[in-house]
Amino acid sequence: MRLVAALLIAAMATTAQAAPMLDLAALLKQAPTSAQMTPVPAQPAACCKHCSKGKPCGDSCISRDKTCRKGPGCAC
Repeated sequence: MRLVAALLIAAMATTAQAAPMLDLAALLKQAPTSAQMTPVPAQPAACCKHCSKGKPCGDSCISRDKTCRKGPGCAC
């Protein structure tokens, strides 16, 4: 995504005056590699289940005295 943005910015950088030529190869070398990018954890858009008596655990509710062994889900 950053590469596309960098290329669009470079393409739009021309003005009425003589703008310096941008080196596309240099822009590509500056683009981050997949190893340098950090993934953004997915977050649920909204609650799929509301827990009134228990506590949320993944996509469902469990008893308050139980230990949740599931990752974050859409329950709240």
